[in-house]
Amino acid sequence: MEMWKKQKKIGVAFCIFLSLMLLCTLISRAVYAAKLPQITTKKPERTFLMHTVEAEGLVQQGMEYAVNALSGLRCRTVHAHVGDRITTETLLFEIDMSDLEEQIREQEMTIKKLSLTIQEQEQNKGLAANEKKTEQDRAKEDYDRSAENAQDNVDRAKEDLKGAKDALEDLKQNPAAATPEEERKKAQAEYDAWAQKEQELTKAKNKAKEEKEAAEEKVRELEAPGATPDPSDLDAAKAKLEEAKKTLENIEAEYNSHTSAPVTKPDYSKEDTAKAAWEEKKSALENSIGAAERSLSDARKSRDDTLLDAKRRLDDAEKASPADNSLAINRLELSVLKEKLEKYQEIQRTGGRVYPESEGIVTRIQVSPGERIPDGASIVYADLESPLEYHTTLTKDQKKYVNQGDTAALTLGKSHETVTVDYVAASEASPDLFEAIIFLPQGVGTLGQSGVFTTETQTETFSCCIPLEALYTDQNGRSYVYTLKQKSGILGPELAAELVYVNVLDKNNKYAAIEEGIIDSETEVIVSTTEPLEDRTIVRYKE
Repeated sequence: MEMWKKQKKIGVAFCIFLSLMLLCTLISRAVYAAKLPQITTKKPERTFLMHTVEAEGLVQQGMEYAVNALSGLRCRTVHAHVGDRITTETLLFEIDMSDLEEQIREQEMTIKKLSLTIQEQEQNKGLAANEKKTEQDRAKEDYDRSAENAQDNVDRAKEDLKGAKDALEDLKQNPAAATPEEERKKAQAEYDAWAQKEQELTKAKNKAKEEKEAAEEKVRELEAPGATPDPSDLDAAKAKLEEAKKTLENIEAEYNSHTSAPVTKPDYSKEDTAKAAWEEKKSALENSIGAAERSLSDARKSRDDTLLDAKRRLDDAEKASPADNSLAINRLELSVLKEKLEKYQEIQRTGGRVYPESEGIVTRIQVSPGERIPDGASIVYADLESPLEYHTTLTKDQKKYVNQGDTAALTLGKSHETVTVDYVAASEASPDLFEAIIFLPQGVGTLGQSGVFTTETQTETFSCCIPLEALYTDQNGRSYVYTLKQKSGILGPELAAELVYVNVLDKNNKYAAIEEGIIDSETEVIVSTTEPLEDRTIVRYKE
């Protein structure tokens, strides 16, 4: 029983402990949550953006007319003022007549001097033309004469060359008679063979004579008185003597037969002399042809050089004289001076009074009493019959949504007009600004009136649009948003702000269109917060 009571007390104490822990946890969570930034979120929408452009401007004249007077004249009196309404009978200003008369006298003197100068230039131009013609004629004659003489030299050289070639051709047609080398060799061989055989027969004949004489001497010795030869030796000596005689007779008979038909030794000296003379004449004619060809080449080169020099002199003579536009310029200047004098005289006939050509309002005056009239318009006035124009200036961002042809609303005082943008272009005053012009309907607006120009442009539909207050920009110019993510914390699931960089497609003063990808239609984007946020800051919904 005591044990049970003890366990019961422990259980009650444990429950109380758990209750205290739960209470502390709740208190801690409440304190922790109370310090967290409170946020509101919104999911991206699929919608389009509206861009409204509003700009102030002024009504200006649609067309201006200029009243011009000859510059340099002195203005005597100015009767008009800026803003005056004028008609064709309104006297604008007067010109000093005494100054005008002096200007006319000076103009007449200048015209007289220039006329005399032109007359002198015309005479000199005629004389120069005659001299130029004479020079050209002489150069042409020199060229023709040089061409004829040079061609004569070439023709003579051609004739000399032809004569030498004809003589050589005639010589070649009558060559010197010459025995062919083969025949010469054959004749020489026949003669050499005959002479060699003659020598051989002569030697054989002389030898046979010697042997005969020796045999006779031997017989005489054996038959000499007192000699006692052996009969056989004597018979042998006599037999040998007979044999020697017979051999000699045979050889002499062969020798006589050989020499009875002698072969003459070939002699071509006359033939060779005639051939040498022919060759010498041929060489001389060939040298003559070479010399004639060189003479012809020299004659042609001399002719070409002579003609080139003559042609250059002719070209120089025919070359146009250096351009001199002074006469034409003086004639133009004289024409201008005469026209100016006529204008001076016309002003003189009107008494120096200047009137406008139509009705209008004076917008600018460029003349002053006692001063010379400057170049350009003396007085400018707006035409009242032409429509007025509304001019306004747009920034570069505004220009994105305003184009030529767009429809716009225009407020001029109590008047509200629907108009069309007629002209949009970069401003000459600043490259970052643009000028828009609207041609007002007839009877709408007054000159110098202020107005407000308004136009709205609807973009394409974007899939991911968020409130503009949810978009931030860092120091590097990158755009980012905070999205809501759930994460685990020490006290359980928590909500955290996550920084996400985005690509802005378009935006107006309320919404921004974001490129889909990291953010889609289900992403909760933080729109507002009670405290500045950083990446992964723990937050809670706004109560």
